[in-house]
Amino acid sequence: MVENFDIIEKNVGDIKVIKVVGELDALVAPKLKERITKLVEMDTIKFIIDFEDLVHINSLAMGILRGKLRVVKEIGGDIKLIKLNENIKTIFEMIGLDEIFEIYETEDEAVESFK
Repeated sequence: MVENFDIIEKNVGDIKVIKVVGELDALVAPKLKERITKLVEMDTIKFIIDFEDLVHINSLAMGILRGKLRVVKEIGGDIKLIKLNENIKTIFEMIGLDEIFEIYETEDEAVESFK
């Protein structure tokens, strides 16, 4: 089975930028959850998740993101989302995730919002 998914990470100061590529579904969403969990254990509490190259997200993945947001906020951090395409933005709006996540057009805007 070929996975159409990748996570590319980089640091911008003390912020971890995670670019999600491909499809974020029930098979691969737990990998993103595990990675964020490990980063939190290493004292990373500021995250930007870049959805520019995301083509699909399912409800399990959205639930995982919501759960991780709650955990990170409890320790004084945040998870901000950037570059959602129109389809994914519509899904987030339909289920109300746009109300709990800060969503930005660019990485620079999201980085600035942490200051």
